Amino acid sequence: MMKVAGTLGILVASLSLLAASPQRAGNPATGQLEKDVYFLAADAQEGRGLGTEGLKRAAGYLEQRMRAVGLQPAFGKSYRQPFPVKIGVTLGANNALSGVAREDWTPLGFSSSGAFSGEIVFAGYGIEAPPLDYRELDGVDLKGKVALMLRYEPQEKDEKSIFDGRRPSRWSAMRYKVLQARERGAVAVIFTTGPLQADEKDRVPALKNDGPESPAGIPVLQVKTSVAQKWIDLAEFQKAVDADLKPRSRPLGLHIDGNADVRATYANAENIAGVIPGRGTHANEVVVIGAHYDHLGYGGTGSMRPNVHAIHNGADDNASGDAAVLAIAARVRKQLEGVKDHRTVLVALFSAEEVGLGGSAYFVAHPPLPVSKMVAMINLDMVGQLHDDRLIVFGTDSAAQWSDVIARAATLTKLDVTSKGDGYGPSDQTSFYAARVPVLHLFTGAHERYHTPDDKADTLNYAGMERVAGFGTSVLMDVAAERVTPQYARTSAAPAQEGDSRGYGAYLGTVPDYGAMEATTGGVKLADVRPGGPADQAGIRGGDVIVSMAGTTIENLYDMTYALQDHKPGQTIDVVVLRNGERVTLRATLGTRGAAPPPAASPSHAESIDAGKPYEKTLESEKHLKDIRQLTFGGENAEAYWSPDSKRLIYQAHAAENACDQQYVMDLATGETKLVSSGKGRTTCGYFSYPKADRILYASTEGTSPECPPPADRSKGYVWPVYPSYEIYEQTATGLHVLAPSPGYDAEATWCHQGGKIIFTSMRDGDLDLYEMDEQGNVTRRLTNTPGYDGGAFYSADCKEIVWRADHPTGAALDEYRALLKQNLVKPTLMELFVANADGSNARQITSNGAANFCPYFTPDGKGIIFASNLGDPQRREFDLYIVPKTGGDPERITFAPGFDGFPVFSPDGRWLVWASNRANPTGYVTNLFVARWVP
Repeated sequence: MMKVAGTLGILVASLSLLAASPQRAGNPATGQLEKDVYFLAADAQEGRGLGTEGLKRAAGYLEQRMRAVGLQPAFGKSYRQPFPVKIGVTLGANNALSGVAREDWTPLGFSSSGAFSGEIVFAGYGIEAPPLDYRELDGVDLKGKVALMLRYEPQEKDEKSIFDGRRPSRWSAMRYKVLQARERGAVAVIFTTGPLQADEKDRVPALKNDGPESPAGIPVLQVKTSVAQKWIDLAEFQKAVDADLKPRSRPLGLHIDGNADVRATYANAENIAGVIPGRGTHANEVVVIGAHYDHLGYGGTGSMRPNVHAIHNGADDNASGDAAVLAIAARVRKQLEGVKDHRTVLVALFSAEEVGLGGSAYFVAHPPLPVSKMVAMINLDMVGQLHDDRLIVFGTDSAAQWSDVIARAATLTKLDVTSKGDGYGPSDQTSFYAARVPVLHLFTGAHERYHTPDDKADTLNYAGMERVAGFGTSVLMDVAAERVTPQYARTSAAPAQEGDSRGYGAYLGTVPDYGAMEATTGGVKLADVRPGGPADQAGIRGGDVIVSMAGTTIENLYDMTYALQDHKPGQTIDVVVLRNGERVTLRATLGTRGAAPPPAASPSHAESIDAGKPYEKTLESEKHLKDIRQLTFGGENAEAYWSPDSKRLIYQAHAAENACDQQYVMDLATGETKLVSSGKGRTTCGYFSYPKADRILYASTEGTSPECPPPADRSKGYVWPVYPSYEIYEQTATGLHVLAPSPGYDAEATWCHQGGKIIFTSMRDGDLDLYEMDEQGNVTRRLTNTPGYDGGAFYSADCKEIVWRADHPTGAALDEYRALLKQNLVKPTLMELFVANADGSNARQITSNGAANFCPYFTPDGKGIIFASNLGDPQRREFDLYIVPKTGGDPERITFAPGFDGFPVFSPDGRWLVWASNRANPTGYVTNLFVARWVP
């Protein structure tokens, strides 16, 4: 466990590893596959982004390929199905606001268009937070009025605030504020930025797209601070409300008229589809095989490198799927020539998958052949990176008959197939499964080039693609030739994309229809509901449009999310749906997110992990690791620690939106990740409280400055910065609190799993030593007192022992250590491991290898210590995981992948190991989190 923040990138960057050579084009056996991918993923196709000429060229190429394969046009005489895709918003010509110059205001991206007129009512920050007893709209008459609101929230810089004081709370969300005002009869909302947050240039925000979700239902705009200051003294208001948190909403005696004119901008997209007509008694039945052909264009928010403007070629994602589908179609057409009775095969290549399954959703809503006649859909998305003969097949729970079909195809192609999951997932099969069609999704695994400019044609495994195409041909022939008829099955597994999965409130269990997100008439149309969930038990069904929940009008997905946030599990609410044009009121008892549907009870520990994706490059030598999954896919990620129930991780990441390391929590059942630190300063060492997980700990420099501290002085060699501004913070329901403050470095805090005490590293007595404190932050004892660095400590499961890393130099080395420490630096090139009683007594050194050993953690049986070390590399660049008996002895090597492996931590139930590794990108030094079942 490397506990000093900012050192991970330095450590990993010191590794010098060789990349595996990609397979090149030119193999005669895979020539057409390569030819297709090289065309689709060429720079000339501009990453096949929506609205680009390159996407049009790709569509033309695919049409010609379908004709060459011998497919008949699916849409009458055409292979093409055009449809519009929302890609942004723009201003119309009719924007006006009485008494305000045009350059001093703007509609916002989620504004509805329309005229408004009314008295201005100042609503403060517009926050309705009953749980916090702070209600700025309570008792205020907004009916027919225009609500003026500040953005953000009060006491933003007060860590003791009932809000958060460090990062925006959910109450500050603009859509949430608009919902509250709209429900109270406001005809429009005007936002402004208060003087405490406004910049010197007094600007209005740029108009930007707010996603595919429908507009807010009323006009929403923002004016400059200087404009709103003429209506009310905002500075005085902010000063007063920050002092006492007493709402001061009131009418301003001013009238305003306006018109918001915001128009969606669309790109013309096209699905490309062809048909192999059926024969005989089942000719009218249809089996669909498909893939998407669009990608990210020049990058943007969907990219793993969002700040890089470069062509994202999308060779694996998903030129590989398109090429494989065409290869399968050609083979199946030939094999069906002599079959007298066979189903129709519909070959579909979708656009707009990257913006919410737009093409497949439109295709299912406007099918060239009836959806009711579709017996199965097979989707290929990212099939160009086959490793170690392993293919992943998702959706096998969507029909019981799939198991035999997959087994035959696997035997034929000699592929090692991992199969699991219902029909929902982040690809086009979701659109079909929501329409009650059994589905499969073929996938060869995640990799470091995903959604980056590096996903190029010369990186694919074309021989592997050929084998995947053989597998797909076998599956498609089984269904097309009527050897099997998959029967649609619903499962209780939570879908990967749930309508109410954002936020923290109660759980309803719905699956939105992503093809209906642009609706402007209001409501959320459902594609399905989770079997056994609250919606299902209430009688809510796929196809229903939710228009009201607990008396709140539902205009869009955001409204639905906020309505759930405002209610607790166990509450029963009215849910009004439109069904066949009629309003139907149903009663739903809300559940808890992540809970299994009744009557089954939630397990006390994580039985399975669905976050991330299977990592397919398994090494036989890593015999202790089974079912490896990659959890993160970009940035720098490390120091992941488990919640007491083994269902969540808190970890440290340097993401694109943050200047330096911050803390995140990941739900291992859904993959949902949220920022839990403030976004200020640099943070490290996040840890859950035990045994209840009702608090978290982390160290941060934010108390000194919200900016990132400067990096270490590299002229001193390979050193870690020991920032004196680090303090240990405890985050609770009441806010953020400093524990055991002192001048100098305080960090590396971990909780006893039995509760009651915390171990941490501090310089409070002039050296880097271990200390113990109680849960209130009272320091109870100093545990180490040898000159040198002691840190990165953990308790054993019973909290009777501790393990840590240490550097105890002597002589000239001690002088160097002390000189560096005066500059707030340490040199971590020599670290040995120690074990002691929890009170610091009976300390003994258990390694003596002269290497950099760090992040030690007790094994599940309590007899050993797992740790990371460079002891196996004479050049001290390669780090791997090892286990050593806690009494000392020869260590056993656990990991063998090239590059860096570190920060190993066992789950409290002992079933899982999480660690950080750059095995997915050893030459790029991109470090991600991985998890595996532990095999003792």
